[in-house]
Amino acid sequence: MNNLKKLQQLTGITAEEISDALDIDLALVKSFENEENMPTIGELEALVGIFSSQLDAQGIETQSEKHPIHIRLSLDYLMNLGITTSDWITLKWAFEGQWQGDMLAVGFFDQGQLTRVVTSSTEFVSAFAGYLILQTEGEFEPYIDEFDDDKEYDWRLLRMTGDHFIDVTQTMITTDLPEIKS
Repeated sequence: MNNLKKLQQLTGITAEEISDALDIDLALVKSFENEENMPTIGELEALVGIFSSQLDAQGIETQSEKHPIHIRLSLDYLMNLGITTSDWITLKWAFEGQWQGDMLAVGFFDQGQLTRVVTSSTEFVSAFAGYLILQTEGEFEPYIDEFDDDKEYDWRLLRMTGDHFIDVTQTMITTDLPEIKS
């Protein structure tokens, strides 16, 4: 389970361009996409660099916010394991400028009802200790609130406009989670 195809969709980078950039056979790139083969550590690092650069460029074109220094995705995001603070900043930088005032957020849901929203990097660090776990052993993890008797929440990545949201989870990560509508 990896986000290679998702990142190609988000950045517009083709398998051919990845093949050229890594100087490897196109069939090998396609085997990464289909999870038939694992890239080497060097190839993973190169992929992270390629996608980070493209997302950075997208943000530069559309953002009015100050440029974040050393914008970079993590290997964990590429492998669909988790989202680090750096991934969070990178995704916000790349997409919020295109969204014309809408914000990237994480929403916590209890029985389908939105109960909490995380929008800022400070809130992200506080809620997840800087690391939102996406999946372990092929299963997506609920959010467990250790400060509220280990209550479990379903969560989604959201595009927020005021109180209205669009579930963009499946756009950002490889998942089969059902979409939640506002």
